[in-house]
Amino acid sequence: MPVMLIHGALGSGEQLRPLAERIGPFDPILVELSGHGRKPIPPEGLSYARFLEDIAEAMEGHERVHLFGYSMGGYAAMLFAARYPERVASVCTLGSKLIWDEAGLQALLKRLDTDALAKHVPAYAERLAKEHGADRWRELVKATGELVTRDFHAPLLQPEVFAQVTCPVLVCSGDRDDMTLAKDTLEAAARFPKAGALILPQTKHPFDFVDLDLFVPFLRKLWTSAVPGSVKYGFSARP
Repeated sequence: MPVMLIHGALGSGEQLRPLAERIGPFDPILVELSGHGRKPIPPEGLSYARFLEDIAEAMEGHERVHLFGYSMGGYAAMLFAARYPERVASVCTLGSKLIWDEAGLQALLKRLDTDALAKHVPAYAERLAKEHGADRWRELVKATGELVTRDFHAPLLQPEVFAQVTCPVLVCSGDRDDMTLAKDTLEAAARFPKAGALILPQTKHPFDFVDLDLFVPFLRKLWTSAVPGSVKYGFSARP
């Protein structure tokens, strides 16, 4: 069964290629969300509705898949699984902020200041320019801020939506992730009907910090046990 890999905000399909190269024999599909990489920002801006269309398009030809979403991609994966439960065998998120508060929103918006990025982390700004276009990366950063602000005030992941994700779920974050805190990860996992939580040691938010030798076996366990006829899935790793 294929595994769809959904990148995070300001990333692209290439962000998760290192993971795609490590998950054999599972068949990886790299998803690129609208506004990112080679895809233009829609005239109406970024939206999770459009992201779900991106996932559905990438899924064409496959009846059912596993979903893996990093950061914002995990939020989109959960929304897709809630809307199309018959098409999703399992969901894993990593570093995905599924529970928001005002402090978390303001901390993220502070990081989405293009002038500050260019001044204080020029290497990252150059990376964004290379990945999304020198004339477009600032627009993407702004559109991302607008998306998360809009969703904070009218969140799509309501309690009833959590309840609609009935497949096995694994919610993960790093113990040194200052954006997706371990306590929020554990709280989010408790909201799903069938979920486990995993806190990765010595791991910060950027995907580059993830120890794939440690992480991939947990993914394989989820994907293997989530298919019909397998052993019952369920575990929780706490910090």
